[in-house]
Amino acid sequence: MSKKLKVKNNPRGGDKNKHSKGDQKANQEFNQYADNSASSIDLSAIYDPQLVVIFRGLQKRDPKTKEKALDNLVAYISESEDQIDESILIVWVQFYPQLAVDFSKRQRMLAHKIQGDLFKLFQRQSARYLKDSIGPWLGGIYDSDKSVSRAAVSSFESVFATEEKRKQVFQLFHAQLLEFVKKAISAKDTHSASDEKYFSETDLELRVTREISAGITLFSYLLDITAPEAIQEQQTDYAEIITSDTVWKSITSSDAYLARACLTLIMQLTYNYFDWLKPLQKKFIGQYLIANGLMNISTGAISEFLECLVIVTRFYPESWDKSPESGEPSMSLLLSFISQGSRFSGPKFWQHIELLIEKLPTSTLDINDPKSISMTDISEAFKNGMMAENRMTVDAAADAYLSLLAYVLTVSDSADVRASAFNEALEIFQEYIAAESSFGKKIATDGVARSIGSFLRNVIPEKDELAIDFWKTIVASIKTLVENPIDTDATAFKSKVARWISLAKRVGTIPAEFSERIEFSSSIRTVIKSALDMVRNLDGAVVLSAFALEALLKEFLLLVKSDADTFKIVDEFVIDTIPSIISSASSTHLINIWLAFELGIDDASHTARSWASILSTVLASSFVETKDDLLVYLLQQIKPLKTKITRSEALEEYIAKKSESVFENGKQRDWDVIVECLLSSQVISPDCAVKILKDLAKESLYDVEYETVFFQNLLKVAQKNFSALAAFIGTEDGTRFTSRLWQITESPDDSSEAAKAIRQRLEGQLNLSKSSESSGLLDSLANSILRDVETNPEPTCDSLLARSISLWENAGSDIKPSLARRLLFPTGSWRSVIDVAFSRPLSPSISLLNSLGGTMYLCTNTESGQVDIDSAEISFSFGTASNDMRLYRMASYVLQLNEKIDIFSFLPYKDQLEQFLMLQQTAELAKDSINAYGSGVVPPLFAIQNLSNGSDGLLLITEKANNLLETKCGLVSLSMLEKSSIDGTADDKVLPETSKDDVQFITDFVSEITKLTRARSTPGFYAARVLESLVAYLAEDPEFSSKDADALFDKLELRRAKDKFSSIAFFEGMSKYIGTMTTTDRLRNEVASDILGLRPATIASVGLEKVITLNSLVCNVLDESVTLFPPQRAIMLLRRVLDMLPEGSGDNIPLRAEATKLLAAMLPTVKEMYGEHWSRILGCLVESLRICEEQVESEEITPLLYHSLKVLVRVKSFQSENDDIADALAEDVDISDALLRILAASVNLSQRSQSRLLCDTALSRQILDIPSDKIADPVPLYPILAVESEPLQRTIFKLAGRAIPVLQESLAVEAALDTHGVFNIEIPAELLSFVMSVPEAVEGDFVLEDVLAAGMTCQMRTYLYSWKLIFEYLEHAPFALKTKYIMSLKEGDYIESLLNLLASLLSLDSGKPVDVSKFPFAKFDPDEDMGSSTRELQWVLLHIYYMCLYQLPSIVRKWWSEIRNRQLSIAVEKFTQQYFSPALIDSELHSVQNRLAESGVAADDENIQVKVNYVLREVAAIYTIDEQTMGMVVQIPSSFPLHDVHVDGIKRVGVKENQWRAWLLASQSVITSQNGTIVDALSLFRRNVSLHFEGVTECAICYSILHQDRSLPSKKCQTCKNKFHAGCLFKWFQSANASTCPLCRQPFTFGR
Repeated sequence: MSKKLKVKNNPRGGDKNKHSKGDQKANQEFNQYADNSASSIDLSAIYDPQLVVIFRGLQKRDPKTKEKALDNLVAYISESEDQIDESILIVWVQFYPQLAVDFSKRQRMLAHKIQGDLFKLFQRQSARYLKDSIGPWLGGIYDSDKSVSRAAVSSFESVFATEEKRKQVFQLFHAQLLEFVKKAISAKDTHSASDEKYFSETDLELRVTREISAGITLFSYLLDITAPEAIQEQQTDYAEIITSDTVWKSITSSDAYLARACLTLIMQLTYNYFDWLKPLQKKFIGQYLIANGLMNISTGAISEFLECLVIVTRFYPESWDKSPESGEPSMSLLLSFISQGSRFSGPKFWQHIELLIEKLPTSTLDINDPKSISMTDISEAFKNGMMAENRMTVDAAADAYLSLLAYVLTVSDSADVRASAFNEALEIFQEYIAAESSFGKKIATDGVARSIGSFLRNVIPEKDELAIDFWKTIVASIKTLVENPIDTDATAFKSKVARWISLAKRVGTIPAEFSERIEFSSSIRTVIKSALDMVRNLDGAVVLSAFALEALLKEFLLLVKSDADTFKIVDEFVIDTIPSIISSASSTHLINIWLAFELGIDDASHTARSWASILSTVLASSFVETKDDLLVYLLQQIKPLKTKITRSEALEEYIAKKSESVFENGKQRDWDVIVECLLSSQVISPDCAVKILKDLAKESLYDVEYETVFFQNLLKVAQKNFSALAAFIGTEDGTRFTSRLWQITESPDDSSEAAKAIRQRLEGQLNLSKSSESSGLLDSLANSILRDVETNPEPTCDSLLARSISLWENAGSDIKPSLARRLLFPTGSWRSVIDVAFSRPLSPSISLLNSLGGTMYLCTNTESGQVDIDSAEISFSFGTASNDMRLYRMASYVLQLNEKIDIFSFLPYKDQLEQFLMLQQTAELAKDSINAYGSGVVPPLFAIQNLSNGSDGLLLITEKANNLLETKCGLVSLSMLEKSSIDGTADDKVLPETSKDDVQFITDFVSEITKLTRARSTPGFYAARVLESLVAYLAEDPEFSSKDADALFDKLELRRAKDKFSSIAFFEGMSKYIGTMTTTDRLRNEVASDILGLRPATIASVGLEKVITLNSLVCNVLDESVTLFPPQRAIMLLRRVLDMLPEGSGDNIPLRAEATKLLAAMLPTVKEMYGEHWSRILGCLVESLRICEEQVESEEITPLLYHSLKVLVRVKSFQSENDDIADALAEDVDISDALLRILAASVNLSQRSQSRLLCDTALSRQILDIPSDKIADPVPLYPILAVESEPLQRTIFKLAGRAIPVLQESLAVEAALDTHGVFNIEIPAELLSFVMSVPEAVEGDFVLEDVLAAGMTCQMRTYLYSWKLIFEYLEHAPFALKTKYIMSLKEGDYIESLLNLLASLLSLDSGKPVDVSKFPFAKFDPDEDMGSSTRELQWVLLHIYYMCLYQLPSIVRKWWSEIRNRQLSIAVEKFTQQYFSPALIDSELHSVQNRLAESGVAADDENIQVKVNYVLREVAAIYTIDEQTMGMVVQIPSSFPLHDVHVDGIKRVGVKENQWRAWLLASQSVITSQNGTIVDALSLFRRNVSLHFEGVTECAICYSILHQDRSLPSKKCQTCKNKFHAGCLFKWFQSANASTCPLCRQPFTFGR
C-alpha cells in the first residue's frame, strides 16, 4: 500500500473522543462492559437456582472454584439444552471477556468452549451479544498457549462453519476488534491483592504479555484481510496502534512469543505499508528495533529479529545512524550482538548476519575506508561468536565469516583492508589445520574445510593472485608436516593430515578453470612425491610418513594416474619397495597403499604379481607373532581384490599346521589367522577350508572348553563366508557337527550364544528352491537329523521334530516330495533294522498278551540266529539289543513327524505301503518289549523327554501307529476286502506311482501283509498281528453285522484258507461275531473233528496247529449261552485234550500250553457233566504245575502256568454246581503243595515279563485261598518280598500279616516259660536284611519328584513292607518280647536311616510336607486303591511314620532331639504335633481304658483306681491303703511322643521319699526309654506298691521292687544278704569295673 498513513488524529496528539458515532457507541458499550468486575455482575436475570449457584462460583477469586463452576456449566449446557433460556447468554457475555484472558489455561479453554456451545445453541438470538464478546473470542485464537488457541478456534468454527462466514465476522466487527487490540496493547497489571494468594508474580506478568501478543497478532491478521477502504475509515485507530510504544517496546520483551508477534508485524508493515514506517525510522526503528533489539532481544526471537533487521536495513538504511539515546555506533552494537553467537537460533543466524553486513549502509560500514572498518574488531566479534557455537552451528558461523572476508577481498578498493582480510582468512586456515587452541579445536570440522574452499572459489575470479598465495601457503604447510614427522605427536599428525586432505578435497571441487590458476593438481602430486620419498628413504621405519602417503594416495590416486611420471614413480614403489619393507613398522599402511593402488589401476596380472611377492615375504618372516598379526591384517584388507587374488599353497600349508595346534596353544591370534583364511575364500582352496573345519570340529567335539572357542570363531565364518561352512556341513563330519550343534543349542544348561547364532544362520540360509548350496545344506541337515534319531542318545525327540519341521516349513512346495524322502528313513534302512529284531527267537510269554495268542508257535524260523549288524555307532542299549532302541527311535520320530506334517503323502505309493507296514510291525514289537520288561524300568527312548520312562515312549509308538491306521481306514469297510488280497493272486499287481484313494491303499496294504503271512515267519507273525488290528478296527463299524461277517468269510474263503496266520487274524479280529456266525460254528466243529481224528503218533506234529486254530474260534466266545459243541462231542474232545497232557512228560510245552488253554475254554460247556474226567483234569493240573516248578525260571512255561491256574480257577468256581468237582478237589491235596512250591521257587526268577506278572497275580489269588494252617511260619517266604513282582509281594505281606499274630502267641508262651533266660528271640534276619539299606532310588542325593513319580516300585515296596511286618512283630508282642525286638533294631541302627528317609520323602526338610489329612495313616491295607502309585507310596510312608511314633516313641524322640538342622527339627515337631500327636494321645488314653482288665492293672487289685481325663491329657492311678490314698498322675504333652510324658506323685503314704521317687522314675522310664505304654507304667506302679506292702524287699540299687523288665530283686549278696535286680547289678559291675557288692564291697558270688 503506497498511501501514507494519516496521523493527524493520532490519539497521542489529539482528542481521543473524536470518532464516528457508531464507533463511540460500540466503544461505550465495550468499555462499559470491560469496566465491570465479576463480583459486580447482576445475576437477577437468571431464574434457575442451579445456574445461579454456578455463576456465583464464577464470581469467586479462587481458581479451583472457578474451574469447578465452569465444569458444572459445561455439564449443565450439555444436559439441559432444551430448557436453557436467553438469560444465561445475557449473564455469560459479561463473564466471558475476563474468563477468556484468565490466568488459568484450563479456565480459558472452558470459557471458549462454553462461548461456542452457547452461541451455537442460540444461533440467531446470539447475534446481538456478539459485539460484546467478539474481541476476546477472536483474541483467544491467538493465545500463546496452543491448547487454548485450539479450543478458541474449535468453538469459533463450530458457530461459523464456513470460511466466508468467518471473514464476514471480521469485517462486520472490524471496529470492535480494533478496539479490543487497542485495549490489549494498553493492558496493565491490574491484579488485586487477593490474586497474589493464588498466582505468582510471573503468572501475573504472563497474563499481560499474553493479552498484548494476542492483540498484536490479531492486528496483523486484520491488516492481511481488511480492505484498504476499511483501513482508511479506521486510519486513526491503525495509527494509534502502529505508533504505540507498547508495540515497539515489546520487541525486547522477555516473552519470545510476544517479541516474534511484534517483529512479524514490523516486517508486514515494511513490505505492505512502506510509507507508514518511513517517518518512524529514526525513533521507532533505529531506537527500539536496532539499538534496543541488538542489546536486549529475547533468545527465542533472534531468528525473526535478524530477518526483520535485514528487511528494515534494505528499506530504511538511515535507521542505522548513531543511536540518539545510547550514543554508541550501531555497528558497535551489531558486533557486540555477533560476538554472543546464535544462541541456539540455528544456522540461519549467520546467514542473516552475512546478508545484514553486506546490506549495511556505508555510513555504518565502508569497506573501502580503513578508518571506517576495523577487520580486527569484526574478526574478534566473529571469533567470539563462533566460540559460543556448538558443533551443529559453528560451520555456518565460519562460512559466514569467510564469505564476509571474501566479499571484502573482492570488493574493497583499500589494499590495507584487503591485506587485513587476507591475514584473517589465513589465520582461520592455520587454526583449522593446527586445532591446538580452543578456537582451532572448535573450527576443526569438515564444514569449515568446505567454507575455506568456498572462500577460495569466491576469491579466485576477482583476485587470483591472492588465491594463489593463499593456496601456496596451504601446500607449504602439508609439505612441512610430511617432511618432518619424527618429533611430531602421532595423533596430532594424523589429524592434521586428515584435515589438510579434507580441505584439499574441497578445493579440488572448484571449477577446473579456477583450480588451474592455483596449479592445484601439480601441487598435490608434489606433496605425494615428497611423502613417498620419505617412506622409501626411511625404509618404512617412520609410521607417520607412511600414514601420510596412504591418506594422500587414497584420496588423489586419479591425479597420480593422470601424470605418467608420477604414476611410474608410485608403481615402482608398489612393486619393488613395498614387498621389501612390508615387515617394517609401517606394514599396515604399506598394505593399505598397495591395496589402494591395485584397486585404482584395475590390472589383474599386476595385482597377482604384487600379491605373491608380498605374501611370500610375510610368510618368510621369522617373527611369528608379527607375521601372524600382519597376515591377519593383510587377509582382512584384500577382500576388495578377491577376483584378482590367486590361491597360495604356501599359505594353505601354514594354516593347516596352525589348525593342528590351535587348541593346545590357546592363542586367539592363531584363531584370527585361521578365521581370516576361511573368510578369504580366494586365498585357500575350498577343499583346504573344509579340511581345516573338519580337523577343528573333531578336535573340539564334546570338549566344552574347546567347543566354546570353536563356536565363537566359527560364527565369524558363518556370518561372512557361509559357503565355506555349507561345504563343511555337507560332509560326514559336518553332519556329526550339525547334530552336536543342535544338541548344544537345545540344552537348558548351555549358554553358548555363538552356537545359537550359528544355528540361526543355518536355518536362515535355507532358501531351498533357489540355491544349490542351500540344497546341499538341506541334505546335510536332514542327514544329521536321521543320524541323531538312529545313533545319538542325547537329543530329545521334540528337538529332532522341531529341526525337521523347520526344514519342511522353509522348503518350497516344488521340492517337498524330495525333502520328504530326505527326512524319512529309506525303506532299506527300515528293513535292515527291523530284520534284526525279527531274527531273534520269539518269547513264548508273548502268546498271553498278543492278539494272535499261540499262533507264534507256528513260526518256522523262531530258532534262527542273530543277523549281523554293525552297531558300533550306537552308544546306548535297549535291553540286550541296541538295535531295538534304534528301531523304536526311528518309529517314534517318523510317526510323530507324519502326525504333524502328513509327510507320508509326499512319498511314492510303494514306499508308503512298505513303510506303513513296517511302522505297524514296529508298534507290535513295541508291545512285546513292554511285555518283556514287565515290572522293570524301560530305558527312555530319547533324552530328557516328557515321558517318565521308556514304556511311555513305547506306548506312544503303539498309540501313534494305531492313530495312523485308523486315519487310513476312515472310508473303508471290511466288506470292501477282496479274496485276491488274501490268496496271493494280487501279488503281481503293478502299483501306481501315487494314489489318494484310501480304499485302494488298505486293499494293497492287506495284500502286502499276506505276502508275509503265507511264509509263517516272524515277520509274517507280526504282519498277521497288524492284520488283526486292522480287521478289529473295521469290525467296530456299527453298520457291520454278523450277517456281513458270514458273507465276508464266504467271500474270502477263510474256511479253506491255507494261510493260517491271516485266517486266524481274521478270526481274532472279528471275535465279537465269532460265536454267532454260522460259518465259524461249522468251522469249529470241523476242526474239533480233525482233532478227534488225530492218531496218537501225529498229535505232536499236527495237533498243535489244530489246537491253535480251534482256540482262535472258541476262546473269544464269552457268551456262555453259546453252545460251542454238542455235549457228546464236547466230552470226546475234552478227553482228547486230556490225552495231550500226559503225566511224567515235560516235552512239547507249547502243545501242553495251548491244550490247557483250550481246556479252560471248554470247561463251561462240560461243567454240569459228571464223570472221572474231573479227577483227570486235576491230575493234569498237578503235572503241569510240577513242570512249571521244574522250569520256573524259563519263560517257556509262562503260558502253561497261566492257563493251568485259569483252569484251576474255573474248576473251583464250578464245585458248587457239580459234586464230582467238589469231591475231586477235596481228595486232591497236591495242588496246594504244588502252588506253594511254585511260590517258593519264584524267588529265583530275576526278570519278570508282563505275562509272568499275570501268572503271579493268578498264583497270588490261589495262594491266598490256601488255609492258614498250611502256612504256620511265614519266615521261609520272606525272600519273596524282594522279587520284582507286585502281586507276589502283596501276597507275602498278607500271608505274613495273618501268620505273625498266631506266631507271636506261641512265642509269648515260650518266653514266659523261660525261667533261665536261655530263650533267644529277635526279628527275622530276612526282614532285617531288607531294611538294612534304603532302596537304590533314594540313596544319596535323589530328586524327590522322580521318586514320587515312580511311586511304589518293587524295591520301595520290599523296604516298606518289611518295616510294616517288623511293626507287626512289635504290635503283637508282649512287653518282654517287644523289648528284645527293639534291642535288635537298635543294634543295627536301622531306625535312624528310616526316619531320615521319611523326613526327606515326606518333604519335611523342604517346609512343604505332605497333606496328611487326605490319608488314613493309622492303618494300611494294600488292597485299598488310593488312585495312584504316588499316593499309595505317600500313604505307606505316613503309616510307617505313625507306627514309628506308636511303637518306638523313645527312639523317634532321641532321633528328633539330635537333629542339628533347626529348620528340620521345627518342621518335624510341627508336622508330628499337628497330624499325629492327637491320634496317638487319643489312642493312648483309649488303650488305658480298653486294656485295664487285659493288663491286670485293676483286675488283680481292687485297691487301685484309674481315671482318664481326655481334656487335660492325664491318667491318674489312686491306690487305697487302710483308708489312706496314695497315687501318681501321668501327663501327656501336646507334642507326644516327641516330648516325654511327665509322671508325678499325687500323695505318698507309708513309703520313704527316695523309694517313692524311684517308683515314679521307673514308671516314667517304661514309657520314655523302653517304648512302653501308659498301661505298662501303671502296671509297674501297681505291682511296686502291692509288693512293697506285701513285704517284698526292694532292690538296694534302684530302690524299686519291680525292675523295668518286671523282674523282682533275685540276686543276693552272700555277705551282706541284700538283694538286687539282675539288670541293676549288671549295670553296677559295668560302671565300677569290678564284680563287688555295691553295699559291702565284697566280691559278689552268685548262689542259688
